[in-house]
Amino acid sequence: MSPEIPDIILEYYEEKHRELPKATYSPVCTLLHELDCALIDRDNHGGPQEAVDRAFQAVIDHPESRYTADVLNYRIRQVHYH
Repeated sequence: MSPEIPDIILEYYEEKHRELPKATYSPVCTLLHELDCALIDRDNHGGPQEAVDRAFQAVIDHPESRYTADVLNYRIRQVHYH
C-alpha cells in the first residue's frame, strides 16, 4: 500500500481490476513549481519581483507549455490569492 494513495482508492482500482494511473512528467510542471516558489518567496519573504518575472516567462516560453500570459495570470490568482 502506498502512503500517497488512500486505501479506498487502491481498493476501488483492485475491485475494478484496473491498474493505477501513472503520473506523467512534464518539464512545465517543474517550471510552474519554480514560479509558485518565487511568488511565495516574494509575497511572504520579500523576495525579488525579478525572480517571479523570470519564472513566469520561462513557463510561457517553454515549447511544451500551453499557457498564455492571461491563463497563467488567472492560475496565479486562483492558486495564490483566492
